[in-house]
Amino acid sequence: MPQFPSKLPFASFLQYRPRSDDSVAVESQTVTYAIKQDKFISIGGKPIRVIPYAAERIKVALGEFPFLRKYFGPGIVLVPAPRSSSIKPGALWPALSICEALVAVGLGDHVETCLERTKGVVKAATAKSGERPGPQEHFDSISVRRQQSLQVPNALTIVDDVITRGATFLGVVPHLEAAFPGVPIRCFALVRTMSYGEILQLRDPVEGNIIYEHGSLRREP
Repeated sequence: MPQFPSKLPFASFLQYRPRSDDSVAVESQTVTYAIKQDKFISIGGKPIRVIPYAAERIKVALGEFPFLRKYFGPGIVLVPAPRSSSIKPGALWPALSICEALVAVGLGDHVETCLERTKGVVKAATAKSGERPGPQEHFDSISVRRQQSLQVPNALTIVDDVITRGATFLGVVPHLEAAFPGVPIRCFALVRTMSYGEILQLRDPVEGNIIYEHGSLRREP
């Protein structure tokens, strides 16, 4: 039985409001869809691939939001979070694309694709509230492959495209703690879902916590 942390810190850069027709919410939906599909959108009348553009914006934001420096930088290995189903060669993997874009702008040492989904789970974004997989289900459906030649990193940052409640991060952390004992492990999502209330802006870097108490899971903020 894995020991899940009761409080797991995470950071995110953008916010996303689904199921709203407010102008900022609609913009966030467009950007989040482009991230999930690794596509282009028009910025200033030019087609811009969103993921590399976001990585560049994160690098610029390090001075304004110093807490991001804990998650990115030299010596930090980026680990893409697994998708909800196993990935076939050449298939879309947004978390991997984000990791590669971050490394390309100097925000990581390299990418380590050591996590794989061995059994599919329901997508949190499309599941009803009571059907979303919890940390245990994620843990049971994920395995870690550590290469024996891999040097012990200074730190690991698990990277995902979107965070809803944080169950994937909680399910992944015990695997990496076992594979890399003593190595600091942090969690970063490019986008965080805001299910209630309207959002005032798309870019809103925050550091918060995933809280897991008595089987109940919530995210702050």
